[in-house]
Amino acid sequence: MDVTEPPTPVSARTRGRLATRARLVRSARELFAERGLLRVTSHDIARRAGVAAGTFYLHFRDKETLFQEFVYEAIEALQAQLEITMESAVDAPAGIRAQAEALTAFAEANRDIVLIVFGPDSAIAGLESDVLDFMSAHATEVLKHRADAGALRSDVDPAVTAQALVGMSARVVAWWIEDPTRATREAVIDTLTNIQLSGTQPQRAKQ
Repeated sequence: MDVTEPPTPVSARTRGRLATRARLVRSARELFAERGLLRVTSHDIARRAGVAAGTFYLHFRDKETLFQEFVYEAIEALQAQLEITMESAVDAPAGIRAQAEALTAFAEANRDIVLIVFGPDSAIAGLESDVLDFMSAHATEVLKHRADAGALRSDVDPAVTAQALVGMSARVVAWWIEDPTRATREAVIDTLTNIQLSGTQPQRAKQ
């Protein structure tokens, strides 16, 4: 009979380290949202978290490393959500629209991340290209599975399609979230959906 091993108890010291790390991440995100990546220092983050400046370096090499950590956590969560929306959709058009809705919701909830990764401070963050490559690689695998299932046109290459869709979507949401008065949320969702479903050419009337 298999006996399940009881979970190893977490020491008070480990819990304290994890709590400190979580405070540093939360403080960094608040400061990045308020000031941008360029105008925040590791000392600022430590001060906001209520710890000594040296404590920051026990957890992170620098502010860019910390920023990269929660950027990729957010991107992975987004990708998981995009997969769920597509798998639970009743058909491909519904799934594509659900993904556009999830993407705009992500941009609204993570405006600070989107603006730093894709906005004026993107060169400082040094993440734009890496994030796009990361997302495109994942999208390529998803599209390959769709192609194998006959749910993707045979005359489009999954890797090229992934690059095109990720680049377009990232640019659109970054442009929009910088100033949401540029277009309504529904216009962003409708346009991203319709470009994928029918392109940009006017629909010809049926004969």
